[in-house]
Amino acid sequence: MLGAVISYLFYGFALTSIFQKAGLKAWPAWVPIFNTWRVLQLGGQKGWWVLVALVPVVGWIAFLVFLIIAGIKIQTAFGKPGGVFYLLALFLTPVWYGILAWDSSTWNPQHTPAVPASGYDQASS
Repeated sequence: MLGAVISYLFYGFALTSIFQKAGLKAWPAWVPIFNTWRVLQLGGQKGWWVLVALVPVVGWIAFLVFLIIAGIKIQTAFGKPGGVFYLLALFLTPVWYGILAWDSSTWNPQHTPAVPASGYDQASS
């Protein structure tokens, strides 16, 4: 139980920082399922793909594929190189989230046009 709480807190804080760097409101980082919806949107995918994950096996595989595509687009928008950083995203996901959240990289929104304008903070528009 403690591990689940620590994991939730880590990902919540990491996503808060990532969303803020991308000019999005931070509160969705703390809402389960909706935070993944926003990650998919941030990566240029349709957020409703998170609902596909409710379908056993085939849905899970499709969801993971779109989540990986979103991750690649997110790291590209933050200016991160491919190669080893892709492997980091796949095998050491918490480290990948931490680097994106707390390093000095900046967001280049031209890579992910699917995030609705209503998702951006008024101050950053």
